[in-house]
Amino acid sequence: MRLLISFIIWALASFLAFSFSASANEDFDATLAKMRAHTYDCPNDALFPELETLLSQDTLTQRQRFALSVAKGQFLICRGDYANALSLLQQQVAQDDIDKTSYAYASAIYQIGFVYDAQENPKRCEYYNEAQTLSSPQHHSDIFTSSSLNLITYCSASSDVGERLGKMFNVLERYSGVGSPGELAHIHNSIGLLYGSLGQHSLAAEQYLKAHEMGLQVYEGSNKLSILISAIVSLLSSGQTDEAYQRILEYGRLNSTIDTPLTNYHYQYALSFYYRKTRNYEQLAFTLADFKEALSAVSSSLGQLFYNWHATEVCLYDNNLPCLQDYIEGFEQGENYIPPRLRTNLDYLSFNLSLYLALGDIEKAKVAATALAKEVDRKFVKQQDSARVLSSATLYNKIYTLESEIEAAEKRRTNTLYLLGAIMTLLSGIIAFVLRRKFLASKAIDPATQLLNAETAIARINKLPAPKESRAIAIAIFDVRNLREITRQLGSTRADSVLRKISQTMQNATRGNDILGRFGTEQFILCLHNIEERSARTFFERVQSALNTTFETDATADHLNVESSMSIFISHEKIEGLNAVLDDMVVSLGMNQRQH
Repeated sequence: MRLLISFIIWALASFLAFSFSASANEDFDATLAKMRAHTYDCPNDALFPELETLLSQDTLTQRQRFALSVAKGQFLICRGDYANALSLLQQQVAQDDIDKTSYAYASAIYQIGFVYDAQENPKRCEYYNEAQTLSSPQHHSDIFTSSSLNLITYCSASSDVGERLGKMFNVLERYSGVGSPGELAHIHNSIGLLYGSLGQHSLAAEQYLKAHEMGLQVYEGSNKLSILISAIVSLLSSGQTDEAYQRILEYGRLNSTIDTPLTNYHYQYALSFYYRKTRNYEQLAFTLADFKEALSAVSSSLGQLFYNWHATEVCLYDNNLPCLQDYIEGFEQGENYIPPRLRTNLDYLSFNLSLYLALGDIEKAKVAATALAKEVDRKFVKQQDSARVLSSATLYNKIYTLESEIEAAEKRRTNTLYLLGAIMTLLSGIIAFVLRRKFLASKAIDPATQLLNAETAIARINKLPAPKESRAIAIAIFDVRNLREITRQLGSTRADSVLRKISQTMQNATRGNDILGRFGTEQFILCLHNIEERSARTFFERVQSALNTTFETDATADHLNVESSMSIFISHEKIEGLNAVLDDMVVSLGMNQRQH
């Protein structure tokens, strides 16, 4: 009997200990999920003190401490503290007995590559390769996507940028129907990077701004601004200074609530870049004090180079020769490392030439002039070659379904005749494919608005899979109550142009992967997939606002406003019985009209 009682007590104690351990692990996993963010996002900086408190506890297991330390590395990177992030992550991956199949380990490897990337260190490719090997589309998918995109951008075995752009567009094609806004933003950002490497800054800015608008739907904290700073730099580099300044103001508004050392540094850098680019040296001088203060809070040797350059530009403008001499002497006493982006930057090379001319150093001025002329020639040749590259990228994009055949041909591209023959063989198939797609697309289009017709739009919504966890499928029907009145005021002969203008407004306000169609004579339907409910409602309100102001800039439609109403349906599951749902929404719109 005693033996039985002892066994029962032991079993009960073991069960309670196991239950407590399982509960503790569940609590830790929930806490860790809160601290982490996808590779293309940043964690909530307000959680950093809580993370530090957790790391100070002695009760953590090795697995728990490792996972939290890797999460801390992402916090530090998002703060711009690259030196401490790199040191921490390298210490973590050097430990023995680490689970190298875990998300934390793959994330640490990717983050080390990202830090080297920020420093333009070639070691980044080694770590991006390892991160890709440790992941897959099904296993740590965000790490796989990010490392794959970065390998295409920076580490491709091929030097053909057109080939890399084609691969990037293939990735975009795969994600366009199922990818979240965050994933799509990440891909557009990578395409922008490749366009920038071509010197196609206007195209790069377009991609960055697409990525920024998509990212605003899902990103939190400093990552709302990480892509916008790239767009600003590309806008300035392409001479779009007015648009750049508006985006700088947008950056400042967003940063008023984010306010991290890295975002503050980028804001001050953007301002100084803008004032230097527009040759407003008085304002540049005024901004430099804030730039220096923001720079002191981040570890960026590149930022220090930019600050010294801009400060010396002011000295050059003021003809302050002692200041110019101090800059040269200070630079010669340093490490003398100039990153590639400055060695090939025409503004920087022109600055060097002006610097030596102002000091009367003719020999060094000749060297600087030669470097500037050489780079101008190189960029000219590169710009001339861009058309070929961009055409190549378009070709790759159109034949993404034949990617394996094209890649096989690329491996043998040293045989020029073979490659030309392969392209000619494929060309007829591509033309037939494109013509067939155009024919099928024409049957799905409403001829008056050039939007999807109701039947096609409903069919596509019916095919949408269930949304991801905590996301939804959102549908809105917009009813233009005064369409007939607008048509009557503008003249019945302009009825089709009125519809086209309204539909164009809605197209401009929506995204490429949204389902937008004409639902009825005076109605339009819009469906968003895999979106948070709050973001969906905000998005619909923004579309309705754009719709209601369609004719504000039309000189022939003075004092003419669109009056619309909207009915919204949100589902966190795959929609069943869509026709009944749409009928209810139409009824709701009718009731709303009677109330008006």
